[in-house]
Amino acid sequence: MQTRNQENPEEVSRLFIGIRPDTRTQQFLDGLTSQAKRQLGSDKRDRIRWTSHANRHLTLAFLGETPDRLIPQIEQRLAQIATAQPRCSGRIVSLNPFPQRRSSLLAAELLTNPDLDKLHQSCRELMMDLGMKPERATYRPHVTLARSRRGFARLEPLMLEYTMPIDNLVLYQSHVAPGGSQYLPLFEALLGETGN
Repeated sequence: MQTRNQENPEEVSRLFIGIRPDTRTQQFLDGLTSQAKRQLGSDKRDRIRWTSHANRHLTLAFLGETPDRLIPQIEQRLAQIATAQPRCSGRIVSLNPFPQRRSSLLAAELLTNPDLDKLHQSCRELMMDLGMKPERATYRPHVTLARSRRGFARLEPLMLEYTMPIDNLVLYQSHVAPGGSQYLPLFEALLGETGN
């Protein structure tokens, strides 16, 4: 989404850095979504918006409204981070309302680990180097599967054991759309690849 401010005509985009799930993980998440749909039933009052394959991601850092002139620098830094970080994995351990029991998100939550923490910290440092303020909240890695104003408190949390490969860094641009935000990949770097 690009906007123009009256005082500052600089174009900005709403950006975040994330990890794109691989095909096998998407299939696993499809199974979780189907199971949740069965448990929740078809109450139209819920107005549940299920996350499409294209929008599923594991967020590392939310950049927010970012001047478009910074995008080339962000892409360059992401390429450097990806080169320095080998491929790794994360464990999906639960399906539950996120971040709290009465929250409006349903997410597959991962345990944090040193590799994920390092990627998250590298993204925070990238933001600080560009004069941006990272979020202060404790990092809790998750993949959002659905949103509902009524929440998901009636859905019993499900304990899981699934290993998600982590092999990419993606810079996403968020666009507001009638059915909910759409996330457009602007740049992707593969972990552990040195490039040409």
